Amino acid sequence: MAQEQLEEISAEFARQWWKTLMANAVALVEDAAVLAQHQSPGRAQALVVLAMEELAKARWLYTAAEWEWTAPLGLYGMTPRPAESIMVPEGLQTTRRPHAEKLQVAEQFASGLGGFWDASRRNEYYSLADLETFEVTARQRNLDKQAGFYVDRSGGSLTSPLHVPAGEVEADIKRAAQVIQMHLIEDHTRQQDASDSSLVDSVEDLHWAVMPYAQPEEFAAFVARISDDTST
Repeated sequence: MAQEQLEEISAEFARQWWKTLMANAVALVEDAAVLAQHQSPGRAQALVVLAMEELAKARWLYTAAEWEWTAPLGLYGMTPRPAESIMVPEGLQTTRRPHAEKLQVAEQFASGLGGFWDASRRNEYYSLADLETFEVTARQRNLDKQAGFYVDRSGGSLTSPLHVPAGEVEADIKRAAQVIQMHLIEDHTRQQDASDSSLVDSVEDLHWAVMPYAQPEEFAAFVARISDDTST
């Protein structure tokens, strides 16, 4: 079997690619919320899983490119230098990895969510379980995605996306939004100590777009506060 050809891309293109992946992940969450509100939990469930797959691809790319994106900022006591090219991660090469493997990456990253927000559980964020730990969960997530799109038959039994119960789809949307938000915050934090703020490549628009789904109560309170301020 021929080996996959290694491919280099510029750090600038990698950044554009990462932002496009993250924007699509946010948009999939937004679409899932609309479907859930219109009594289509099956398709909403499927879009949440697709959002997590896009997040996994973004994480692969971020891991490969983070150092080069940071190089021009002069952080960590390093002398600023132009960003160099990076190698396209294996998971994003022409031969795609199985969906379940993307979801393993996404679920592994998501497992650090509690530790990201709660200082008393910080080890959960910094010490993630091995990727294999999430194999069963990833397979189930992939089945959830398929169940939201396709009619299937098992013997004399039929399953349809139209029969998927509402269940916990709203909680799934909120969790996916929070995981996406966590990665966006990581990117913001990486750049915040740059000596030249003009070099910071902000994705604040994505922060605002995902916030109503990641922190719905806090966002609603913020909007109410702003509305009160502008009316007085």
